Amino acid sequence: MSLADELKKVVKGEVDDAPAALEKYSRDASLFRMVPEVIVSPLDADDVCRVVKFVNEKKKIPKTHISITARAAGTDMSGGPINDSIILDTKHLNKLISISDTEAIVQPGMFFRDFDKETKKKNLELPSYTASREINTVGGMVANDSGGEKNLKYGKTARYVEELEVVLADGEKHTLKNYQGETLIKKLEEQSFEGDIYRRVSALISNPIHRAVIEAAKPKVKKNSSGYALWDIGDGKNSLNLARLMVGAQGTLGIITKIKFSLVRPKPFASMVIL
Repeated sequence: MSLADELKKVVKGEVDDAPAALEKYSRDASLFRMVPEVIVSPLDADDVCRVVKFVNEKKKIPKTHISITARAAGTDMSGGPINDSIILDTKHLNKLISISDTEAIVQPGMFFRDFDKETKKKNLELPSYTASREINTVGGMVANDSGGEKNLKYGKTARYVEELEVVLADGEKHTLKNYQGETLIKKLEEQSFEGDIYRRVSALISNPIHRAVIEAAKPKVKKNSSGYALWDIGDGKNSLNLARLMVGAQGTLGIITKIKFSLVRPKPFASMVIL
């Protein structure tokens, strides 16, 4: 039985291993090419959980080569959304769940152009959009910590990510956000897969020796989208923000299924100077 046949028994969404589909997903906007084994398009977050659990079981078999790479619009220019195993296409996770006067909750597969139209109805904006704003998704913006023409004034996407719902390595959904004070203490005491992650990261970044190394490695630039921003997730004792750690990690730490963005009111007039 092929990998595609096995996955069809697991998910509600589509599973495709036709040569044309594999060729289509073998590239992003970079020069790289890597042909995947199968494309899975989950219908919802529960489908994503099923795929992760399926892969976990497969990995128990010795010498099994299998992995998941999440993909949205595929506009990345570094090879981030390509893989030689399972490509998880988030095209069905494309809904705007809610929007208020200050924030919006949205699924990762929604195109920014559609998201922007909805936020503009309330005179709001996610200002970290890139030059590919007409063809990229909001999930890709989070995964890549995108920033564009307004970066110097408004900062990158990370500044606007308040919470993330992600499927982690246990195959379950988790809500990651900035925990502080008493809420962080409770989270660190929580006897769970998630609590263990918070304890381990807290111990890592609160260690004075580690902290010195992290601070020394912090890039001295206004725009750094390389991910794993350990210098920007709190001190591990008073605050800890694992949602921020996910931003820029290109899906390597977990698969994003829901995003809460804070939004800004765009200025009535704007100009840009190119030097």
